[in-house]
Amino acid sequence: MATVQKVDKCPEKYDPYQPVDSPLHRQIAQDELREDQAIVEQALQQMRDWIAQNPVILACRTDAAFLLRFLRVRKFSHLAACETLERYLAARQRYPAWYSKLDTAEPWVQVMIDSQFVVPLGRDELGRAVYLVRYANLDIDRFDVTDQVRFFTMVFESIFANELNQIAGIVCIFDETNIPMRAFAQWSLTDIKNYIDCVTKAFPVRVKEVHVVNLPLFGATVGEWIMSCCSEKLRSRLKCYRSMEEFVGKTNLLSLMPKEYGGKQEADDLKRQLKETLNHYRNVILALDDMKLDAKRSATLKNQNADGGIIGSFRKLDVD
Repeated sequence: MATVQKVDKCPEKYDPYQPVDSPLHRQIAQDELREDQAIVEQALQQMRDWIAQNPVILACRTDAAFLLRFLRVRKFSHLAACETLERYLAARQRYPAWYSKLDTAEPWVQVMIDSQFVVPLGRDELGRAVYLVRYANLDIDRFDVTDQVRFFTMVFESIFANELNQIAGIVCIFDETNIPMRAFAQWSLTDIKNYIDCVTKAFPVRVKEVHVVNLPLFGATVGEWIMSCCSEKLRSRLKCYRSMEEFVGKTNLLSLMPKEYGGKQEADDLKRQLKETLNHYRNVILALDDMKLDAKRSATLKNQNADGGIIGSFRKLDVD
């Protein structure tokens, strides 16, 4: 089990920065994020000082691995990282049905894993974590939007607790083959907007590529709405394919795919890997509930949908 970090916003001692062991990811961090010892240590100190002096933040993790999630996604602009952190904490409190009491040991989570709704495929040649999402495998009569968001959040939190994924990012493959219309109808436009805002503006997630395969015509309208909620940079990273054959022919990801797609991986092994990862980070994910903002004093929490002030600045933030 991963170690649970304290949420003392002003501890007597901070843990030091340690570069990752992987030579590939150290090079990516340097080339793409401008990450070096001096920059990291300065940015961590600035962010920790901001947390300690910010009366709105009542409790927050200050360990390097957690804060680096925000610094890396904002390429070590500590001001942008601080804004994103406050928005992250605000989103968690604003949408408790989505983000609180996320227990990976609950029986329904195992049902989700067994369905192969979300499947980890390992790393590609660029060191990025690759995930396959198949809505046709989801029991939409049992699992509503809240269940889906909760599961996605558990997966995201487990992914980006790993510093290699913070650095290299993730690749998402959406196989929409045989997806039922009801899977789209479950999501209201408000749900879509709120969730996309959380993922792209509050949660420190580096999405490097999104591949959508076999999107049916009735899903096109929803897809366009989703894209309208995303940044231009994220939209530029979306690629659509008419068939799995086209996807396989235009990417180098076939070897990572399950055997049913012509790849090399056993489905049972992939399910086991996801279960083990979620179990490993179970207590860490649950402990995120211990972080708190002062709801009465937080402009971010009060004015989540406003266009001015801090929130206005978030709309200028871009995903990397």
